[in-house]
Amino acid sequence: MKNTRQALREFGASFMGPAFLVYAKAVETQGAGRVPVCLAREGWCFERLLTRLQAEGHLQLEHAPCYLKVSRTLLFRANLGEAFLWPLALGNLFEGSVQSLMRKRFGLQMHEAYSVLPAELLQMHVKLPEQQEDVIQWLTPHLERLKALVAPTRQGVMAYLKALGLTEGPQPVMLDLGYSGTIQKLLTRMMERDTHGLYYVATKPGKSQQGTATAHLAGVFREGIGWGEGYQMLDRSLLFESLMTAPHGQVVDVREDSDGGFEFCYGRQAATQRHFQDLQEVFDGAIEQVANWLESGVSFTPEEVEQMYENFATRQGAIPQCAWHLFFVDDDFSGNGILNPLALFNI
Repeated sequence: MKNTRQALREFGASFMGPAFLVYAKAVETQGAGRVPVCLAREGWCFERLLTRLQAEGHLQLEHAPCYLKVSRTLLFRANLGEAFLWPLALGNLFEGSVQSLMRKRFGLQMHEAYSVLPAELLQMHVKLPEQQEDVIQWLTPHLERLKALVAPTRQGVMAYLKALGLTEGPQPVMLDLGYSGTIQKLLTRMMERDTHGLYYVATKPGKSQQGTATAHLAGVFREGIGWGEGYQMLDRSLLFESLMTAPHGQVVDVREDSDGGFEFCYGRQAATQRHFQDLQEVFDGAIEQVANWLESGVSFTPEEVEQMYENFATRQGAIPQCAWHLFFVDDDFSGNGILNPLALFNI
């Protein structure tokens, strides 16, 4: 009977390996001349994958990949109070109190929220996106205080981007699972420079004007597909999202310290972070398999990867029991807390 470590590595090879292979080759061809920027948290594994493949000569990348510790919550916080932010920040599903919205979507701690917003407003119930205009109206009288509160965060983000060399030089190609490119769009506006994004799935591909700059979005496996249209790599993408995370939780704040480094604040950890040593075995198995495939000249089409993923995503028992404890994802962004996609999809 194989041990758990080997079983996890074999699961990683079969579940994540084929998509990694196709995606890595797409980064090599479509990202030519650009800096691969692996967006947190999914990008933690992408950075390790690309670094290994480049070091062993399996990929030719002009610029070394870098890992960028950002999140929607961090960038929403950094831009809180700006008019352009509302469609991005309030257009997704959410139901709960305004206080919960400010904490889960904008990363405000309780004492921060109460320092700039009236208690009666924070206690009001809101449902998004239906009440998007109501929320804007409620927050408008308090915009200057909100902007002043988050100014240190915005300064920290901009200093962090500059320190990584992303505000000038070769254009970045941002790497993430997907889907509508919210993080890329916000970074494009903040850096005031054109960017490219390469995703597993891009629901809104093409050009998106962000202030004075343009964000270009492309999908490797599928473009222009919508949620609920039966495409399992999107509809059941929580399976990938559960595993493709980092040792740290969601980044919710960043500050530059006195010696030029950066201090990051993180949200709560899901089970995946608590069992990261097991997840590392899954990653290592997938990356090792990709390296072996490239060495042997093995390739897959996007359609073949889609079919393999659908087999895992729809069949009971396809995912081995030794990996079940890794399938949890933090969905505080939508007010849902920690989700278990295996239970959600009944697999």
